[in-house]
Amino acid sequence: MSSAAIYSLCAASTVAGFAAAASAADDRRWRLFEQDDGALLSPSRSDEATDDVGSPSFRCKAKSGTIAVTGDAGQELRNVVADLLRSNGYPQVEMVPASRYGQTLLSVSYSEAGSVWEYSFEVAADAPAFDAFKRTGRLTFKIGKTAIREEFKPGLETIAKFQSICARPK
Repeated sequence: MSSAAIYSLCAASTVAGFAAAASAADDRRWRLFEQDDGALLSPSRSDEATDDVGSPSFRCKAKSGTIAVTGDAGQELRNVVADLLRSNGYPQVEMVPASRYGQTLLSVSYSEAGSVWEYSFEVAADAPAFDAFKRTGRLTFKIGKTAIREEFKPGLETIAKFQSICARPK
């Protein structure tokens, strides 16, 4: 086989590999996993309950009115939290748009299982920021003066269903 034929075969194989990877990435969308007492909302490639839970993810107990938010804590967020702690401040989460419920505290932890830093906090199911997230796929919150934006759009219709499971009965 000539070197040109081998090069063409390798190039075609590489392109096919990239196409397969892009196709797998295209399958990631907001998925709702209903559980006995609540629900999980996460970017995932599968409708089955697997360990393919993306960031951010949301959990709630049904009709509790409260949603637990968890995500990967990037370097910027970790630096902001560290600066607040060094100055004896609190890592308070301010949702954007602001909520009538006030602020909540952010927790940061390290997961040895995934070798990743994670953040978590709670938000009210009927908070204006969660309503905006439902429409746009963008969740924005501030820690100190730093805005953190989590954005993922495919499968937005699933977010409304999740929110209805979590909301308190009126």
